Amino acid sequence: MKSKQIVKWGINLNLQSVKSQKEFWIVVLTGMFLIITTTGFVRMAYGVVLPYMQESLSLSFSEVGMLGTFMFLGYLLTVGLSGVLAVRWGSKAVLLVGGWSVTISLFGLAWGSSFWWVSLFMFTAGAGSALVFTPLMSLTIGWFPDKRGMVLGFLLSGAGIGMFLNGILVPSIVKQFPELGWRAVWLLFGAISLGVIVLAIQVLKNPNHTNKKDSNEEKPKWLHNKELIKIAWLYFLVGVGYLIPILYQTVYMIELSIPDNIAGGVFAVAGVFAIVGGPVWGMISDKIGSQRTLIAALLWAIAGDIIPLMFHNVVSFIVSAVIWGSSIGGILALIQVKASHQVPQKYISAAIGFISAFYAVGQMLGPGLAGWMIEYHGGFASAYCFGALIYFMGLLLTLSLKTENVKVTPTKES
Repeated sequence: MKSKQIVKWGINLNLQSVKSQKEFWIVVLTGMFLIITTTGFVRMAYGVVLPYMQESLSLSFSEVGMLGTFMFLGYLLTVGLSGVLAVRWGSKAVLLVGGWSVTISLFGLAWGSSFWWVSLFMFTAGAGSALVFTPLMSLTIGWFPDKRGMVLGFLLSGAGIGMFLNGILVPSIVKQFPELGWRAVWLLFGAISLGVIVLAIQVLKNPNHTNKKDSNEEKPKWLHNKELIKIAWLYFLVGVGYLIPILYQTVYMIELSIPDNIAGGVFAVAGVFAIVGGPVWGMISDKIGSQRTLIAALLWAIAGDIIPLMFHNVVSFIVSAVIWGSSIGGILALIQVKASHQVPQKYISAAIGFISAFYAVGQMLGPGLAGWMIEYHGGFASAYCFGALIYFMGLLLTLSLKTENVKVTPTKES
């Protein structure tokens, strides 16, 4: 009799494990699709669609720059607020508002007829993107806290997938629909985004803890949480440094007389490794802890900036692309994992929103500083040295952080 009960318990445990794995992949893949559509098809696609839009709408280069600024401004103004709203209204409600904002903006861009019309929807697309990103991180971590590194790694790979798809899809769509041209791109992206939002409505649910009120639980005081402040400054430093190879590697290679088609191929290599890097670093983090994994990832990123300075050939740039491509998504995910350990699960979205504001400011400053160095202080080599130095500062800051040892048990909805 006892043996039958043991077999029955074993079968039940296996069934629960299979069900848990199925739930994990359904939620994570839905989240990844949201990142692809609200980040990859918006912020990552703008640069690819831009040449077609500029010619059709007769935009000046200053207007083109302003459009990017409006989109970034929408993101910057909203990313810090998104976490606070998620705590108050629930992560799912906020990310759906953001998803609908992005979808409406994509359709609005498709019918853009003037600079100010496009500016409006660029701003709302950037704001919507931020409203999705932070609450989605909190919601998925809430369901799978013991796999938070893997979860965030897969979610952040969605941006890399979007970047990769943009390079393939945008030129093909423009050629297939010559009458609509670039408008067909935004229409198709809007339709895909709409489908993903419908899927998210059906699949995603708030973890149970977001609806519970504990009178004994003190709200985090951000400015008094020294560890979180350090993590925020680390995120700022990464925001300053990580765009340098993304923006300048291709031009750097061409300046060294490397053919542009090879330079473009090397950039594609970086994109592929950016897709797989996040999940791999995240899985390592779940095994050995985010502290040690983050140190390794930062050392890896420093090497990625230094190698092209040592050897000016195609092989060195390929190795560099593999290194910085694979480390970018991992570093972003690992920093968010570190932040998520500093507060109760209910306030994870607010914590990630808080540090993301620092990251956004770093993104705003980094490319300009690097461009100034390239033009006035030593060319591309100085920019790459600057990036390596920024990562080294981040490494020193990481070494001062405490190692997390908290193991959290997920709570399910009743």
